[in-house]
Amino acid sequence: MDHLWAASQLRVFVIKIDQLAGLETADEAQQEAQRRIGVSAKSIADELVSMDPIMRDLMNAARPGLGAYEEPPQGGWSFYDSRYWHEIVKHHVLKAIGIHQLGEEARRRMRPDSPDLAADQLHPWVWEAAAPLWYAGSTQAAVLAAAQSVNARLQQKVSRHDSSDAALCRESFSRNAPVPGQPRLRFPGDHESDTWRSRQNGGIQFGAGCFEGLRNPAAHEHELDLSEQVALEQLAAFSVLARWIEVSTVEEAGDPGSFSAEPGQSSASPAVQFS
Repeated sequence: MDHLWAASQLRVFVIKIDQLAGLETADEAQQEAQRRIGVSAKSIADELVSMDPIMRDLMNAARPGLGAYEEPPQGGWSFYDSRYWHEIVKHHVLKAIGIHQLGEEARRRMRPDSPDLAADQLHPWVWEAAAPLWYAGSTQAAVLAAAQSVNARLQQKVSRHDSSDAALCRESFSRNAPVPGQPRLRFPGDHESDTWRSRQNGGIQFGAGCFEGLRNPAAHEHELDLSEQVALEQLAAFSVLARWIEVSTVEEAGDPGSFSAEPGQSSASPAVQFS
């Protein structure tokens, strides 16, 4: 919630309350000068009545129940009586202003320190595609745009447009030797190490999971209602995948050392583990 905006709107409300009270105590000459510019006690009271429902919402947003002050009793004060606004309403509004203005900072300063995930520090393939839709308030479309961007970069890197998304991740990160038309992505490091094999397996599984578990729902479900936190986490997942794709090298069929048999396997008869 934009607490500073809420506080500014409530301040306008207080100004109107004070203005109404000032007009009722002004002398005739001052009242006449105000009437000449279209300002009267009734016109200001009308504005207060119009603003009141939204101001109550802003007060309740600051603290539930703060906007539940009583309306003027029948036969007593009315909405057009400055005493009602000054004596019943104004102190509720001032409390709400204080909560909106200082409460957010107080909550921030009192909570334990935790790391922040800065959206604009996500991989450029992800955030540059997602940002316009994110700022427009469409978190689902932002996730889809990021997924499409990462897929396009993957296709570009391996020079393939006959496959995409999860299938292309499985094929590109496969530990099998590249074949014509199906180059592979290789993480840096010793290709004979367990760590390298784990990273390649992770590229297959995590990449496919991003597209099948995040991209596909964003593309095919009309109203996912992704909160900003959940959408940001999904963008972060695609950011990880984007970095993996970027740091990997492309291995083409026929490149020296492009085939490395699995332990216990003959190089003449490779074991196919991944498509």
